[in-house]
Amino acid sequence: MLATPRSLLIEAQVATQTMAEGLDAMHHLLACFWEDAARIDYLPSETWRHLFTTALAEVVANGLRHAYAPETPERPLRLRLRLFPDRVEALLIDQGEPYRSAPCTTNLPDDRVDIADLPESGYGLSIAYAALDMVRYHRTRGGYNCWKLVKKLQQKHKSKS
Repeated sequence: MLATPRSLLIEAQVATQTMAEGLDAMHHLLACFWEDAARIDYLPSETWRHLFTTALAEVVANGLRHAYAPETPERPLRLRLRLFPDRVEALLIDQGEPYRSAPCTTNLPDDRVDIADLPESGYGLSIAYAALDMVRYHRTRGGYNCWKLVKKLQQKHKSKS
């Protein structure tokens, strides 16, 4: 479904240049975004917001950490959030190296796994795929990595939490 001016309820965006400011800017943008959603009585439940925020933070962190060489001080990242009556969309754009999809060997653990045996990293995209309704990646001809994340709102999305 394409966005039309009538169906788009809220749009917010931020651009950052460094890894240090990237996650802080994302959290600040989300806080303002949820405040705006509450003002128009479109605030998703607290659990929904936590799932969306966790998935978004994982993809943002992956982009900031892995799209650029470790010695690269500037790591440009743009983030746009959009609220529609039926979903929230996030678009992340960076100028780093292309994402190279590895065979999916890291699945989310089941409840029989001892937490002490789990690796400390490697679950970011699995978490995003589990928490969201859609995760899409493409590389533009101009050399940009673009991630589109979508989470549908519940029928009864309005919450006082």
